[in-house]
Amino acid sequence: MRKARLFLWFAAATAIAVYGALNIYQRGTVPRTGDDERQKTAEQVAREIVTGEFDLVGSDLEAVSDTDFRGNWLLVFFGFTHCPDVCPTTLGTIALIMDELGPEAERMQPVFITVDPERDTPEVIGSYVAAFHPKIVGLTGTEQQIAAAAKSYRAYYARIPLRDGDGSADDYTMDHSAHIYLIDPDGIYATVFSPADPIGTILKTLRARMAAQAEN
Repeated sequence: MRKARLFLWFAAATAIAVYGALNIYQRGTVPRTGDDERQKTAEQVAREIVTGEFDLVGSDLEAVSDTDFRGNWLLVFFGFTHCPDVCPTTLGTIALIMDELGPEAERMQPVFITVDPERDTPEVIGSYVAAFHPKIVGLTGTEQQIAAAAKSYRAYYARIPLRDGDGSADDYTMDHSAHIYLIDPDGIYATVFSPADPIGTILKTLRARMAAQAEN
């Protein structure tokens, strides 16, 4: 139990550090002196620790790996179907992004990975993501598979017991990070977004990244 808690705290701290560094870089708030060196360092650190690997299960009960999506850009989000606010809001944002991309959406694959495999069966998660956008893929798996996927993205999550009036645990919720990860067609971490980022800003970044990749 102690090791599990240490891992969760490490994952949370890493995610915050990576996201914070990239936010500073993307928003141009780093002092100009030594700017290029700082930007490269932030991106290199993120690419080294965010491997984007996973071996999970799709809504059709088939095994799904990160390598199955090579050639496509990925928008990856970790959450759970019982989430009351952040998850549906973020998935709604991702759905809008896909619609706004138009024909460019053919090169983009949204992926929703549950952090609650106990309740989010393949059938449940498949129905859930279909309500937001037909192209979003919902993935689940064993607790070990979910933990491995979260570790590869340095995504934080933790089960939080909910207690009724007499103090006994009768339900639970999941605490989790809410980053949207962008993975390039080669499976390499590109950048990360916050659900609070303006859709226009996200779209601008996505189109710039895709255009740059197409030119290479």
